[in-house]
Amino acid sequence: MSDSKRKVLFVVESLDEGRVGRALSVIVQYIDKSKFDVTVCAINGGGAYEAVIRENANYKAVLTEPGGLKRKMVYRTLPLSLVYSFYIPHGNDVEVACSEGFVTKLLSHASKGNVKRYALTHTDFEKNHWTKEIFNSVKEETVAYNKFDKVIGATGIITKSFRNQFPDVKVPVETIYDPIDSLSVRLKSLNASSGDEEPVKTRIVTQGRLESRYEYARLIRIVERLIKEGYDLGLWIFGEGSEHGILDHYIRKNDLQKRVKLFGAHPNPYRYMVQGDLFVCSVCGSGVIKALILGLPIVATDTPELNELLKNGESALITPDTEEDLYTGIKRMLDEPELLEQYRQKGEARGWDFDIEALMVPVENLLMN
Repeated sequence: MSDSKRKVLFVVESLDEGRVGRALSVIVQYIDKSKFDVTVCAINGGGAYEAVIRENANYKAVLTEPGGLKRKMVYRTLPLSLVYSFYIPHGNDVEVACSEGFVTKLLSHASKGNVKRYALTHTDFEKNHWTKEIFNSVKEETVAYNKFDKVIGATGIITKSFRNQFPDVKVPVETIYDPIDSLSVRLKSLNASSGDEEPVKTRIVTQGRLESRYEYARLIRIVERLIKEGYDLGLWIFGEGSEHGILDHYIRKNDLQKRVKLFGAHPNPYRYMVQGDLFVCSVCGSGVIKALILGLPIVATDTPELNELLKNGESALITPDTEEDLYTGIKRMLDEPELLEQYRQKGEARGWDFDIEALMVPVENLLMN
């Protein structure tokens, strides 16, 4: 029976916590195992998602120690064609380079044979062409991508940036969203918790990395301003990052501890988020997709990726990316309950577009062809 299955190999550099490992862990859990025999090969063993991968797929780690001769051979000494021959599992119908950089370069050096090969990319190359450290030139990188049957961007913005950065890549380039474990999000949200001893009329929630680009300091200032104006308002922030201390200091300095709470990297934020009345997002992230899945009304700033996810304002209130405009948008939602309910319904409808069954269809169609 197993011989009739499509044999698929995913090659990933590591399974550390991040977008690539998270997406791959969801794929191996939900892929139709009656149709696909899946193997994951990690160049570097270990990582946050290794246990999930081991449980749901065949697994091989090329390097299991941080140093040593073998690492030097893989990354520096051996020609990549030999690295592929010696260390990468063979006999597959499909091979997927799960990220840019080393694994894409590695699979581009494999003999073609009858194997279908796809390269996944999660990078906006126009903003951050970090793979210049891996390839000697854009020309060399272009040659590598032309060895694949197709390139897949994780969002429309990423696909567009790839086409602009690599105009001489002649193979098809298309968009397939990373699968989100919507089932797990919904199940975890069922055990809801208020998480707070100070009830408020309106609870704003948000999720993401506590880094400057996520503009959480700006959001806290807006909430503080609205509280001073008389709104019975609170804010929960889920996520961790380098600005945790800075944000915590501001909260304490301005006596906002009862109104603003930093949850950190909570193991189950969804049981709290589902209690929110409004989700606010300043940059793209998986948090806004989780908010859609949970059916939360959303205020978001005008960025290309958020516009893509939120259908250019059809599924959320989009504001210009300034503090004053974001304040005005949030205030409008607080003042107009009918508008809040309208976006709650629209957000919930959009959330079903990110249902795991819907997102797995294009993934499985790609691997079957």
